Amino acid sequence: MVSVFPSIADQDRAIRASWPSFQLVERSERTATWLGTLKPFMLAYEVRVSYRVPLVVERIAPLRQQPEVRVISPALRRRPGDGEGPLPHVYVDRAGDPVLCLFDHETGEWTPFRLLAETTIPWALDWLGCYEGWRATGRWSGGGRHAEPPAAKEAGR
Repeated sequence: MVSVFPSIADQDRAIRASWPSFQLVERSERTATWLGTLKPFMLAYEVRVSYRVPLVVERIAPLRQQPEVRVISPALRRRPGDGEGPLPHVYVDRAGDPVLCLFDHETGEWTPFRLLAETTIPWALDWLGCYEGWRATGRWSGGGRHAEPPAAKEAGR
């Protein structure tokens, strides 16, 4: 299959070169999952990055096709009653687990033409730094605008 997007092998080479703590743990022709450690300031976080290379014929919808980044450990802690929300800038999956919201999908910051090593992983590190600051101060310093998850948007049509 010929693709105009970086392949899983391309993504893995770039990740290994820039983020040596990350290891490819699951792989198929178009999907992959990496585990690695990121340490923004105080804590080291084990994170999982899952990605699927879209088909050329698919409509490019960054909100649907973005890589998923989840913190495996330590568990993200919520702040009930916080003005930013109990856990800001995350999507919650069907199981109730948070997936990090790393970019504004309407600004073109991420597309499947870009390498995860240059976008997703540094953005996850930045998100974790903002999270640590929020836990300490109650203020989210990362800015941004949080989009509704795709299911909520479709339900509102």
